Amino acid sequence: MTEIMLRRLFRYYRDNGILSTSFTCPHKEQCSGGSQDFTGPKSAFVSTGYENRSSNLPRLLFLSLDSGDGDKDNRNRLPEALRQQEEIERDVLALPKHKHWYRTHELAWYIFKRFDPGIRVEDAKGHFAHANSAKCCMNKPGRKQADRVLFRNCQKYLRGELEILRPDIIVTQGAEAKKAVESFDEPIERIDDDEYASTIRLDSRKVFWLHTYHPSNWGAFNKQRSFDKIRNLALGWDKYSHMIHEFIEAGKKEVS
Repeated sequence: MTEIMLRRLFRYYRDNGILSTSFTCPHKEQCSGGSQDFTGPKSAFVSTGYENRSSNLPRLLFLSLDSGDGDKDNRNRLPEALRQQEEIERDVLALPKHKHWYRTHELAWYIFKRFDPGIRVEDAKGHFAHANSAKCCMNKPGRKQADRVLFRNCQKYLRGELEILRPDIIVTQGAEAKKAVESFDEPIERIDDDEYASTIRLDSRKVFWLHTYHPSNWGAFNKQRSFDKIRNLALGWDKYSHMIHEFIEAGKKEVS
């Protein structure tokens, strides 16, 4: 029987020393710098719908920066714990609308509603995955981005993680996440000469790659999102969701 995704992810983290409850990464001391505020690795959030493909929705993976605020309890950063926190306990509609985590759900919703017009923004959490390009967290004041050394040291873990997660779509959020994907040294093909939309090969599969600014870079992010208040429509997201839908549907035709 095929091993379930969450169990494979747990084993991958454990075997590579980046499981929160078994943290033996050789870069641990270098990345922490002896800081008492440093917290160890955090698992990816993998929703039930993403893992099981329990609907006609594609596998959508967000790849962000570091977590910004790491839980001190190692058990709360395990794969099952992240699913409980984000899929079961999270009240999406209570999130600040201008912050990173709500904007992530919003973009997921824009992409998913091309495939399921009846889906609501609060339903998206049951169908996407989210990983950090830096697994550990420096817990800087104001959730400021971690030092470059964390991202550099974590790059070697990312490809194996994504091979387990097998996304159809990757959305990178911020420059360090973009650099992490570029480090795979795989052919990247622009779609319609768009500066943000590409395809990349992962594990012999062609994957849609959308790069976005991190929502904390609000000027550039909002320009890319370009919201039309009159029609209540995020024009940028509407454009990219259309491109993604065409890509996924074309892939289905090739298989059939």
